[in-house]
Amino acid sequence: MKTKLLIIFVLLFAMLLPIVGCQKKANETPNQGGYHPDTSDGYDYGSLNCNGEDFTFLQCDEDRWGMKTALAPETTSGELISDTVYNRNLELEALYNVNIKCINKDIYETGEFIRNQYFTGEKAVDAAFVIGSSVSMLIGDGVLNDFSEMPHIQIYEPWWNQRIREDSQFGGSSALYYTQSDISVTAFELTWCVIANLDMISELGLEEPYTLVKNDQWTTEKMFELMRAGMKPNSSDGSYDYSEDTDCIVGFTTYDNFTTAGLNGAECFMTTKDEIGNPKFSGEGEKFQNVVEKWAKAFHTPGLAVEANEEGFHYEKIFAAERALFAGIEIKATSTFKKQDMNYGIIPVPKNDAGQQSYYSNVNYLAPVLVIPKTNIEYDKTGRILDTLAYLSYKDLLPVYYDQNLSLRAMTNPESKEMLDIIRDTRCFETSLLYGWTTDFYFEVKDVFTGYTPNTSVSSTISKYRSIIVQNINNYLSGLQ
Repeated sequence: MKTKLLIIFVLLFAMLLPIVGCQKKANETPNQGGYHPDTSDGYDYGSLNCNGEDFTFLQCDEDRWGMKTALAPETTSGELISDTVYNRNLELEALYNVNIKCINKDIYETGEFIRNQYFTGEKAVDAAFVIGSSVSMLIGDGVLNDFSEMPHIQIYEPWWNQRIREDSQFGGSSALYYTQSDISVTAFELTWCVIANLDMISELGLEEPYTLVKNDQWTTEKMFELMRAGMKPNSSDGSYDYSEDTDCIVGFTTYDNFTTAGLNGAECFMTTKDEIGNPKFSGEGEKFQNVVEKWAKAFHTPGLAVEANEEGFHYEKIFAAERALFAGIEIKATSTFKKQDMNYGIIPVPKNDAGQQSYYSNVNYLAPVLVIPKTNIEYDKTGRILDTLAYLSYKDLLPVYYDQNLSLRAMTNPESKEMLDIIRDTRCFETSLLYGWTTDFYFEVKDVFTGYTPNTSVSSTISKYRSIIVQNINNYLSGLQ
């Protein structure tokens, strides 16, 4: 009798096993890679088995310009961003049975590396982050795949930068040969913002920048007003001659590539799109000239705005020494100030006026952009891996990056994260610089903007380059036909 009962029990248990197993996996999507992701976040992870093959990225050299560039760290190191990237890769590797690898090259050699790979027929990398200024060469040589034709890449989703996508698709075409996401944080690291010394603002009884941003009152004129209120001359002679031995405080400091940030922030771009979506020259007109002139006059006013990018006279060091109320910086610089636990605030570059609908946060045109070389013909595999990496980075990596770069005091302030969200969601390129249409024009505008020329008007520069830029754009459009 006992034997019979035992047999019945074993049979019943065996019958229940598949039911239990089905219930356990009811909310999971089985994957050929052998990993069962949590699909409660709503993302479709699909199904892919790479059989342990490598997927290799090209990325710029480690620590270039102080950026966090590691894409495939071999182990954890205790460094927050690197360890988050490592764990993100582990999840993707388990998900698709793939190995994420990375080749690092000098940032200025990344474009030529992809070009040479195509013409030699090699396939050293599957995807690449190349310096932005190499984009036009790679598109012109026809060596890049079109993101819009890659399966599984959801280019209209928020984990792909939407404003940059919109600016980079021309003539009503969906073709997209480069893009940005948070797979690599280099583009976010090279995004411009303004940083404010909150202790100084409080001590002087000035308006709080976070409140101004949220109330759509953070404009160039308002920033200039606060800059003037925060200036303090040297106690010895009343000048604004800066050194470690003096005590002056300047209103604002930065370096000359802030020019694109200041212009774009005021909704001024050197090219925009015409009625059919083709690029056209827009670095002219009353508004464009007024914005350049306002900043030029500020840089010509002692102590109001200071361009400082030399050894011993550097904008980051000036702000870190609490000798400036504001600084125009790329986000990567905030890690420097966190080490000192300064009470600073990160805010977007100001609008031109309160009527402007959006903030614009310029990404340095040298920032690496993601491309897929034409030597890669494994479209299904590539699309699935890149989209999932972009999604996981958007979901898991960027929040960690926020905390890494916020000061210890700012981390406890939800407004700091809100400001970073605004900057993230309003990232934009000066697209014309990626294609080289306005490069020479930009260098001369930059000299006027940051006070390197005695004049504050940019009208003669516009007259000099207008027809050249129009021809450059026409030549590019002719090449697309």
